[in-house]
Amino acid sequence: MTGRDWHHPNCFGCGPDNPKGLHADFRFDLEHGEVRFQYSPESTAEGAPGYVHGGVLASIMDEAQGVLCFHVGHSVMTEKLHMNYHKATPLTEPFQVRAWLTAVRKRRLYTRAVIYNAAEEIYVSSSASWYVLPDRLMRRMFASRFSDEESDRIRALLEANRKRAKEIRRRIRKTATGERRG
Repeated sequence: MTGRDWHHPNCFGCGPDNPKGLHADFRFDLEHGEVRFQYSPESTAEGAPGYVHGGVLASIMDEAQGVLCFHVGHSVMTEKLHMNYHKATPLTEPFQVRAWLTAVRKRRLYTRAVIYNAAEEIYVSSSASWYVLPDRLMRRMFASRFSDEESDRIRALLEANRKRAKEIRRRIRKTATGERRG
């Protein structure tokens, strides 16, 4: 239910073995079908004095939306990432991250995400489009990084995530249809 479930231990976004990484969990919220988590930036993420560097925020947004795609059953590669910086993000306060799917088209997924504080003020918003990578390409790209056993485990996770995502979409559509009628 986190990015660590399938990413390698040295991943910049979630890898526990990367000493310079973000170490975020990119947790999937089953009820809403979204990535939702709290993040506390480290002092090494500082840009302007007392604020999180915009590149670090972009990395968090890219990773949150990309991991979301995995949680709904797709291996992807970023096509476009658009960022809107609404307010400077304080370095000393934890913030919330939320990412959700907006559309699925042939070989592309589209997502949105926000970073906000406890008062629900938005610091950063983002939208992205993603190339869906065929399983055969993923196997070829990661053949040298993963054992056959690890590749099979990731493939099984993707398939389980696809099934789960279908059920989540069905539940959300049913709820939305009921709300419109009521």
